[in-house]
Amino acid sequence: MQLYRDCLRLADYISTRGGNRDILRRQVIDAFRRNKDETDPKKIEDQKQAAVRGLSNYMFFEAQRLAKEEIEQGKDKFDG
Repeated sequence: MQLYRDCLRLADYISTRGGNRDILRRQVIDAFRRNKDETDPKKIEDQKQAAVRGLSNYMFFEAQRLAKEEIEQGKDKFDG
């Protein structure tokens, strides 16, 4: 349960500026529901790692997108 709550909190945190909060939360919820009956420890660990990777990838791409927006806004300020 702790991982589930952590993933939802992280989804809220990283999606505040991007406006994708509902989509990201839905993806987290759906993934946990699909795998709620899993009992194999190896598969559970693999799923935990996949969840962390997925959120990390989202954070990476969101950071790139925001950086690009800031650069474009900066160029607009200096172009006159």
